[in-house]
Amino acid sequence: MSAPITDPWLQPLRPPAQSAAVAPERRDRLVCWPPAGGSATFFHAFAAALPEADVWAVQPPGRANRRRTPAVTVPEEAVDGVLAALDKLPPTDGRLIFMGHSLGAAMTHLLATRAPAPPDLVVLSAWPVPGRFVRQPLGKPAAELDTDDLFAFLRSLDTPGLAELDDALVAEYLLPPLRSDLLLGEGLAAMTDRAWTKSPVLLVAADDDPVFSPAEVAAWADVVDVRERLHLGGGHFALSAHVDTVAEAIRRAL
Repeated sequence: MSAPITDPWLQPLRPPAQSAAVAPERRDRLVCWPPAGGSATFFHAFAAALPEADVWAVQPPGRANRRRTPAVTVPEEAVDGVLAALDKLPPTDGRLIFMGHSLGAAMTHLLATRAPAPPDLVVLSAWPVPGRFVRQPLGKPAAELDTDDLFAFLRSLDTPGLAELDDALVAEYLLPPLRSDLLLGEGLAAMTDRAWTKSPVLLVAADDDPVFSPAEVAAWADVVDVRERLHLGGGHFALSAHVDTVAEAIRRAL
């Protein structure tokens, strides 16, 4: 029997009843934020890799089962939506872990700084320190990117599954949430009231990431308490190819 979805902002990736044999009030809780244009299913493999935790993923509006919900492009509004959803989950005395990949890492960090109680661990994958490396894909503001620009951006990242999809489906289903998330990223870059999480951080970077190098990701150590730096082989989406390795690093960091 599936766990009820208590709020559209959070999707359960495994029903709590299927977690490891740990009392419900003691299970760890992992909350994941997907990359730009991505949906909650991006983190589905982590539910199997971390059976001791209840795994929840952010489902931003404008995609998947929230496709008809207007997109949110203001970072604070998105974080407020997730915080309200977290508040509806059953209480737990287990450890709380926040994880995000790419733009999701930037949103995860913002979530960690605004959460009423700091998480026990923050996992930041494939994203540099906010405000230090301000970039716009293809050198244009998100509002000026046309369909060809967005396709080129996705292909430059070697986005998983893109080659198997018809271009018309990509244009209809993937490009609108990608554009809205790029606008969200620009909002993050423009924020001036920055705070840094006090939680310990696990950094994840890929050796051949064409967007952000390991050195750029490692610069988080200047502003947060980095417990471990994990280097993966592969490109921008190496996280998806090394789920078990990342899961073990999360266990070590806790």
